[in-house]
Amino acid sequence: MARIGEYREVYVRENGRRGVLALALALITATAACSGSGDGRPERSPSADAVTPTAHPTATPSPPPVTLAEAKRALAGVVGADGVLGAATPHLDADRRLMLEQTRDGQEALTIAAFSGSAEDLPHYTWGAPRLLVPRNQQGPLWFAAFVDREESSGEVRTAVLTLMRQGGEDWRVSSTSLLDEGVRPPEVVTDTEGYATALGEEDATVAISPRLMAPLHATSAEEGERGFATGLIEEGPHTTGLADEITRRRAEEKNNCLGYDSIFAASDYPVHALRTADGGALVLYSLIRTTTRSIKVTPCGSDTRIPPEARKLTKERFILKELRTVETQLYVSTVPAKDSGHAAKVIGYLGGLTKVIVS
Repeated sequence: MARIGEYREVYVRENGRRGVLALALALITATAACSGSGDGRPERSPSADAVTPTAHPTATPSPPPVTLAEAKRALAGVVGADGVLGAATPHLDADRRLMLEQTRDGQEALTIAAFSGSAEDLPHYTWGAPRLLVPRNQQGPLWFAAFVDREESSGEVRTAVLTLMRQGGEDWRVSSTSLLDEGVRPPEVVTDTEGYATALGEEDATVAISPRLMAPLHATSAEEGERGFATGLIEEGPHTTGLADEITRRRAEEKNNCLGYDSIFAASDYPVHALRTADGGALVLYSLIRTTTRSIKVTPCGSDTRIPPEARKLTKERFILKELRTVETQLYVSTVPAKDSGHAAKVIGYLGGLTKVIVS
């Protein structure tokens, strides 16, 4: 190492400033050689014999963090256990604990709420063969999605969109489940030659609405309808402007029952995921929280106001004393077109329910 300074002085004097970059690379190599072993002798690189001056190595893509085989096993384990535990009668505490251990995020909130009712209220499903949507490259908690036909005990079959996640050493858990609307076909998700999908970041700017902004814009459309600034960005429908129309109608109805009524939507803190679709857009998976408030305005008229049937399993109260606040967890699937396409995003799937009731 003592000769490096001497070499630098001679090199610069003879070659001038043009050789500084080459000299820097030479010094890095020399430094690595000097620090390779305690006796000052350079260590051979394990791959040194495999590299020749004429070789042109081809970059080998890194293996995906989640393989298709792993995703298939994880999904089969979850839906298989769901079928066994869902058919169990009666539902023991151990069964419920195992079912909860398979969920997280919005799915966990909905599952806990479902357990608040009687065992007979818990649904039982039969699942079909999945179409896996596994991103080749991803960061943060690992995840994948799947389209799966879900048959209810009544015989009705709907296409479900499941999202599974795994963080650290945890097992795979269901983060969300949405059902595609009647008549909606699953969008075409782009896959490579090995069958892996392309994940989009939350701030992706190649689509008309970045994945992170889809939830707040959806919330605006659901609250304000055609009057909101999301007009033209998201298609009208039952999950958007239809909800705003419902709020207007309910305000008038509840006023006749001596109640004030308001309902607001907000993006949740749960994960947002997106995959590239064949049209250059995205399939976006996200969730909203809807908070609805009913308050008694005229005491004599409202003293007999009962808790709505859908909220009774989440509270011991039977009457609205002053105010009733219900919280609904809503899991959505939307398609977002490519940027500058001139088309609007569309909500194509939903599943939700009350997850919290507050009586004051």
